[in-house]
Amino acid sequence: MNRTTKHALASALVAAIALGLVSAAAPGTGPGPIKARQTAMEAVGDAMKALAAIAKNEAPFDATVVKRNAGTIADRLKAAAALFPAGSDKGDVETWAKPEIWSDRAGFESSLKAAQTAATALEAVTQEAAFRPALGELGTSCKACHEMYRRPKH
Repeated sequence: MNRTTKHALASALVAAIALGLVSAAAPGTGPGPIKARQTAMEAVGDAMKALAAIAKNEAPFDATVVKRNAGTIADRLKAAAALFPAGSDKGDVETWAKPEIWSDRAGFESSLKAAQTAATALEAVTQEAAFRPALGELGTSCKACHEMYRRPKH
């Protein structure tokens, strides 16, 4: 399979995931947008834990593990923008989303894109020496978005 075909398949997969998550977020058809985005972000958190274990030397460096987990993060972040529709600042479940997500939509989407770009860069890492700096970039992007657009959990 050539590179163009792989990219096309990957793009189709991301689109299908995003469509599935948005469908799940539609009123009356699933858990709603708050729960759908929490589920997506929980997947990001789980993937980050696997990467953190490598960074802390609790697990050996494995480029396949890095690629898989960074890919999960990139995919979920790409889909995340659609999981914050207008009016989903309140719902049946608690949300930690700050109002700035909706009042500064361009800034929010820019932060998501920066984190997604960092995850994609981490996904391409094949050498241990490049791993920690790339993970640090992703962590910095995630932290910046959380500080601006996510209120702390109690």
